Amino acid sequence: MKNNRIVSIAFVVGCLALFPGFTMADGASGGMPSGVSGVVGLRPVSAQSCVAVWVPIPEDQALSGFTWFNNDGNTVYPEILMESGTSNSPVVLDEARIVAEDFQGVSFGWSEVELDAPAACLSEGVYILFRFPEGSEYTSDGVGGGSAMGYRTDGQGYPGWISADGQEWVEIKGDFGFALEPQFIPASDATVIMKSLNRDSKEDVSSVKKTMLFGATPNPFNPSTKLRFDLAQSERVEISIFNLRGELVNRIVNQVFDSGSHEVVWEGRDDSGRNVSSGVYIARMSAGKIIMTQRMVLVQ
Repeated sequence: MKNNRIVSIAFVVGCLALFPGFTMADGASGGMPSGVSGVVGLRPVSAQSCVAVWVPIPEDQALSGFTWFNNDGNTVYPEILMESGTSNSPVVLDEARIVAEDFQGVSFGWSEVELDAPAACLSEGVYILFRFPEGSEYTSDGVGGGSAMGYRTDGQGYPGWISADGQEWVEIKGDFGFALEPQFIPASDATVIMKSLNRDSKEDVSSVKKTMLFGATPNPFNPSTKLRFDLAQSERVEISIFNLRGELVNRIVNQVFDSGSHEVVWEGRDDSGRNVSSGVYIARMSAGKIIMTQRMVLVQ
């Protein structure tokens, strides 16, 4: 662990008495890149343990992706999610939108997620949520050291919250901020507008500017994969699977959906329920006058 001191973050920032197992290495012996003060992780880690980093989104801008300082490249994050909200109102994990699954970053370095579509929101900003894999407690810096994320103490980090169960959150205060760098682009017709969440009034407003079919996740896959799509308005949607010869394999959905975000699953079967062979398949979505396709690879 490069001889870094391991201390309770409750001692460092004076606000996490409820999480005595949340630990940090302060990088006192060096080895950290410029601007990163150390790494933080949880002990122990349950299936719902997670960190939420709040990122304000400037007016007329959209979030296209983000980088963060990751500890262990062997860590596979089951989900990285995103949801809109205010800086004092962290979201419920079950309500957040998945932006990456089974994601591996680099070891002791900056890792990157690029969004399928740039995102803006009707509230102040978005929460980026990292769900840690169960049992991946932080033990040391770098490869094999477990789930941990970089932090800053120079006022340039982003505020964050931690949760053991994805429901109850504890805010990290003081000079601490997560080492995360959002990437913004000008908002456009391709921008997805995420819902505005106001827990006091129970307001839940959704708006999507553009109908879009996103890439399958996981991809390659075995035995099933998810296809997520957005609708600008209520439409009849048909999603069919074709092989590379252009032959129809399975029509997995043909129905009317409301505007907003939706998800369907292809189990790797044909229209008779038989498993199909390994290979490349094309998902084709038609919604009104819009037709979009995505390429998928089934590996048996």
